[in-house]
Amino acid sequence: MAHKKNFVSPSDSDYVLSLKTPALAAFLSWLIPGAGQMYQGRTFKGVLFCICILGMFFCGVQMGEGRPVYCYYEMSADRMDNQNGSARRFRNYGYISQFLVGLPALPAIVQTKRFDSPNNTNELDGPVDVLFEGVLLGGEDGQIQKVTGAINLKQSAGVRGPEIEGRFLGTLQPSGERVDLELRENNFNEGGSLGRKISADPKRYISLEVAKVVKGPESLGTVLQGTIPRPFRNWYQVPLQDPQLQDMNARLGKRWELAMVFTWIAGLLNILVIWDAYEGPAYDFHPQSIENEDEHSPHSSQAETPNQKQELKQKPPVSKVKL
Repeated sequence: MAHKKNFVSPSDSDYVLSLKTPALAAFLSWLIPGAGQMYQGRTFKGVLFCICILGMFFCGVQMGEGRPVYCYYEMSADRMDNQNGSARRFRNYGYISQFLVGLPALPAIVQTKRFDSPNNTNELDGPVDVLFEGVLLGGEDGQIQKVTGAINLKQSAGVRGPEIEGRFLGTLQPSGERVDLELRENNFNEGGSLGRKISADPKRYISLEVAKVVKGPESLGTVLQGTIPRPFRNWYQVPLQDPQLQDMNARLGKRWELAMVFTWIAGLLNILVIWDAYEGPAYDFHPQSIENEDEHSPHSSQAETPNQKQELKQKPPVSKVKL
């Protein structure tokens, strides 16, 4: 006979809670906190869990400027003893707790694979036309000129492979004088002319040589350095590198640590939500197997006398309320 697992209040059997498929409910509550309870019909409880846990998780993400969730971090060789000139990676064990939040933390796994992919190069995927802020270096007076404006970049074939060229239209700060510069690959920059496509920073580093001053002082500068925006999908939950980790600790201090703790606590709390979806409420309810059309049921037709049947007919119907 078919069996249905329910939780029945010991004090009032009119209230019946069906756990449906507990394993599926537990999985749904891991995937999205509270989703398992909603699946079981406990909508209020599910929504409450979802708001509280995801609220804490994304509060930590916001406090950490979108970067406290990552699988590992990379430390530079010059900060490590007995290293042979290569960076060293360390696992972020806090991600184990963050992983328990489910879907909101899963992009970190995908981003790790994308970051380590051979396709994550310093090249352009296509033409770029974005806002720019940076400085001009190498002027005759040795001063650093701050500039803001728009930069247009494209990739072309060069003697030694693909090269970046572009144009910058903007203003000098604080004078407001207009400048128009033609740009080309900076072959003398050890760090490259452009940062990697995928990195844990909303801004992408750029360093190009000034090929020609179309408009502005001739002694303006020889190198344009600064940043351009990096698409959200190319920096969110990407593994941190040493300069980025140092920057976050220096600028945010205790706020950076608190941001990570918030995401850890959210994951640990979701363990209780998953358990609640699998086992049901912890208090005032106990499991009871209810058999449909079972001959051992106390209300089955075989166990009832004619007088009992008549009494049951006279009783008003009892509504079962799902919790």
